Amino acid sequence: MPLQKSDYNSPVYFFNGHIETIYPYLFRKIPALEFVRERLLLPDGDFLDLDWLRQEGKRLLILCHGLEGSSASQYMQGMATAALNAKWDVLALNFRSCSGEMNQKLRMYHHGEIEDLTFVLNTIVANGPYRQISLCGFSLGGNVILKYLGTQGGDVPLPVRSAVAISVPCDLESSSRALDRWDNYLYTRRFMRSLKSKFIYKSKQFPNAIDMTGFDAVKTWEQFDNTFTPMVTGFKNAAEYYAQGSAKNFIPGIRTNVLLLNALNDPFLKAASFPIELCKNHSYVHLETPKHGGHVGFWYPSLAQSYAEKRALQFINQQI
Repeated sequence: MPLQKSDYNSPVYFFNGHIETIYPYLFRKIPALEFVRERLLLPDGDFLDLDWLRQEGKRLLILCHGLEGSSASQYMQGMATAALNAKWDVLALNFRSCSGEMNQKLRMYHHGEIEDLTFVLNTIVANGPYRQISLCGFSLGGNVILKYLGTQGGDVPLPVRSAVAISVPCDLESSSRALDRWDNYLYTRRFMRSLKSKFIYKSKQFPNAIDMTGFDAVKTWEQFDNTFTPMVTGFKNAAEYYAQGSAKNFIPGIRTNVLLLNALNDPFLKAASFPIELCKNHSYVHLETPKHGGHVGFWYPSLAQSYAEKRALQFINQQI
């Protein structure tokens, strides 16, 4: 499809991607949603916690969060609220270890992990009443969705009509380098602090598999992905993880209509995460790259909905 022109503009006082990223995280207030939680048992004996908002409709939007996010993340709550108001049922998927209760197996979620999403979708299609299912993922969650659609190709279950992927690190190697920059230190520190607490927990669950020695000496994301990521994913090293986890490697196989929304001033992304050459002649992937928006931002105080929410609903409502 031709590359999508964006009409999103942020106010002049949101003068860089960091402000657009941080401001919604700190200041956007969304009324709490009353999710109904379902625990889904997985084939390997582990579990996923699924948070539902049901209106007995025939359309379902499945949301996938970003790194160390959950159904409680403001961008998930915002998208869920917008979809609910548009008469969609909503399922907010909490990846393993992200629901507030640590998962039972050594294995954890990551950018390239699609087995759990596949199982969730197949279970819903087999048992649910939905005639139309759409997917919406943020950052890591968007990457998971793109890889899933790319590997499934034309075998995606029939009710799955469309997907939206927002602020996606389509190239993990370059995004890891972006997060290593000095101006992204606060994001990295927050992620590492959260991941450290999980790895400490895992080291007690599986003392022979998780060795915390050297965690505090990790200085870059590539070091982390060479040492600690393999412990819970099975990858040999960072290079294998980046190859198997980067959405750009799976975009050519997508046969479902997708909107990929990546802001050009996203501090987490470098040029390789804007797959213009892959998308400009793609029959299914619509790439939109507004100048502004930050990372999972696209909101300022006068907006009732974020631009990402408005654009996502506009897109999925067109895919009948």
